[in-house]
This record gives sequence, structure tokens and C-alpha cells, in this order.
Amino acid sequence: MTNVEFHLQLNHNDTWNMSRLHFHDHFEFLLPLTSPGNIFVNDQVYPLQRGTLYLIGENTLHRTMATGFHARYILHISRKALDQLSTPQTDFTQLTHDSFRRATLNAEEMTGLIELFQALERNKNDGSFGSDIHQMTALLNLLVYVAPALNAATAGEAIRNKDFLRVAPILDYIRDNLSDPLTLDQIASQFYISKHYLCRIFKAATGFSVMEYIIYSRVLRARQLLQEGVSVQQAGERSGFSDNSHFIRTFGHLTGITPGRYAKEYQSSDQILLRENL
Repeated sequence: MTNVEFHLQLNHNDTWNMSRLHFHDHFEFLLPLTSPGNIFVNDQVYPLQRGTLYLIGENTLHRTMATGFHARYILHISRKALDQLSTPQTDFTQLTHDSFRRATLNAEEMTGLIELFQALERNKNDGSFGSDIHQMTALLNLLVYVAPALNAATAGEAIRNKDFLRVAPILDYIRDNLSDPLTLDQIASQFYISKHYLCRIFKAATGFSVMEYIIYSRVLRARQLLQEGVSVQQAGERSGFSDNSHFIRTFGHLTGITPGRYAKEYQSSDQILLRENL
């Protein structure tokens, strides 16, 4: 139980905007200590604010957009770790059933959760006698504290400003036609607007460009297909990449690993977890 995959950070930035969309193979517990801006998740924009705990799932496209000083605790933990730490009575894998949840905390709950994050930060495994046990105890205390609130939570209401309402149908269209050729001209024509207007309203509403969103969405879909055992070439084609070499280069650039290597490592880790549960 002491050899579980997780990583905790306490980050402070005077100004902060995540440079690009991203996704990862682990779950992210995000606790803002300030109320700096918004977070884009699953084609929706939500307020990013103190007093709310966010759970972002694996393979979930997201980006935080802060407008000022941004302080936050971030805990990354793998599905395997949540499984290892679970018991028949206390099943942390229930947290993995949705790709995004928000739990609102009152002042007392917020103070208690900050103290638990601080305890996990203090109790690092430095190799000394008992430090691994202290670390796991701190992690379990935090998970036991947050799991009931998050299990009862949903994504909640997204921001519905005029900018986002303009681009919501465009996001839906891109998602529904991701495997087809998509260009700025073609999308703009579909909605009877100029491509310059398309780029402007999309950037204003989401914080990133149309093509950036398309590329990341395609790589994310390819990862999901690779996890299902689809071949590299088919994963690229079904994700909208017309050229296999371009797919391999783009996948590697955005993830740091080739699609073939990713598929092999994912299947290997999945088999290890399966054997552990037998």
C-alpha cells in the first residue's frame, strides 16, 4: 500500500494562464486558495474560485485561465493508486466515474481541507523509518475527507455568458465531426460567419484557438482508441489525422511519447493492475 503513485504541489503565480490545453493519465484534485478566473473542462467554462474543490478526471481536456494572483493545491493521483487504497467499505474508485466534479465547501470545511493538504505536504517520504507510513496516513486522511463531498457532487452549472453561447454550437460541431477534415474556412462556412470572426469569438470564449482545440481533441481521442487496442494507424485515421507520420509526430509532441509506445505501456500497466486484483 505504501508504493502508490501520487504527486502534490502548492503553486503560487502572480499571473497565470495555462499555456495550452492539456490532459493526463491521472486524476487531479484542485483546491484554489484564491478566486482568480475560470477553468475550461469538457467544452464548458466554469468559475475557478476559493471554497470549491475540483476533481478532473484522466483523459479530460482542460485549461485554467487566471486573471490575477493564483494560489492552489494540486494533487495528482493515478487510478491504480485509488484502487490500491480502496477497501470494500471505502471505495475511492467511485471518484473515477465522472470526468469532472465540483464540491462547494463552507469556511470550516475549507479550513479543514487546507490543513489536510498541509499535513500531506509535511509528511514526505524521505526514506527515514516510518516516513512512508506517515505519508500514506496523511494521503488516506485527505481522501477520506473529500470523497463523500465529491461523490455527492456534479459538474454544476457552467458559465453562460454571451461569448460562450456563441461558440457552444461550434464546439459541438467540432466534437461531432472530429474524424472529418476540419478547416477554419469549412467551419466558418458551416455557421455562415467569416473565419476571422470565428477565430475572434472562439478565442474570447475559450482562451485558445480553434485549431489548437481540434488538434488536442484529436490526440485525446487517439489516446482513448489506443487504450481500447486500436492500431496506431487506425487510431490516427479515426481521430481525423489524414497522414500517419503527421499523427505520430503530433502525438509525440503533445504527449512526450509515440503512440505505439503509449499503447504498449498502457496495456502493460493495465495487465499489472488486473493481476493485482485477481
